[in-house]
Amino acid sequence: MTKKIETVVTKQRKTFKDYVHLTITEGHQVYILNVIKGRLYPDKKTMNPTYQPYPAKQEAVDRLNALADELRAKGFVEEPTGVLFQIKEKELYVFDKAKWHYEGDFPQELDVFQAYVPTGMFVAWVIKNDLSSKRSRKRDLPDIELVKRDEMTGAQFFRKNWDGVLTSNELSDEADAFARDYLNIHNDIYTATDFAEILAAGLSTIYHVEDTIENYRIIEPVISERYRVWKRDKQI
Repeated sequence: MTKKIETVVTKQRKTFKDYVHLTITEGHQVYILNVIKGRLYPDKKTMNPTYQPYPAKQEAVDRLNALADELRAKGFVEEPTGVLFQIKEKELYVFDKAKWHYEGDFPQELDVFQAYVPTGMFVAWVIKNDLSSKRSRKRDLPDIELVKRDEMTGAQFFRKNWDGVLTSNELSDEADAFARDYLNIHNDIYTATDFAEILAAGLSTIYHVEDTIENYRIIEPVISERYRVWKRDKQI
């Protein structure tokens, strides 16, 4: 059987299609199998992604093909990837969950809190730039002020206030649009490139980066420049 690095399979239901999108992306010294499940309705698409890290590309490819075969055995059929982009996405978008990390291939010697650090620093940037949603600014105001004063880190806020889950509901419309490009699960520029190459360079994993204000100040101008270029390109 020909090896693939991306497969979409669907199963027709009465008013929608179940789909599973399997694709492999390369991160910092790791290959990530993205398993995105959801439903395709006539006017919207839902999605619930999970990640499975592998140290070798072939392991990820083998797992992708095994999952695809299991789904075909359950009545799913393969379709072109274009089927996923014929309808608009559902409003809610899940960018990251801390448990995807600490329940995955997470270093056993580290405290589980370290799983909150990479996305937590992006959360701090969102807060400091007043790009969280109106709902969050109202609900989380006391701790938002602590983050702005560097009395609470973004990771601490991410765990306490958002339960380690970053979705479009926590972001302003503009930040949501930016994050869909910058934190896109198919091409994760933030974690796989900026965070990994700048803060995690020389470390065993991205989870070994210390949750400090000093480290945040290193990554902050990098995110801001990405945002500036994104706004320029989008003419915002």
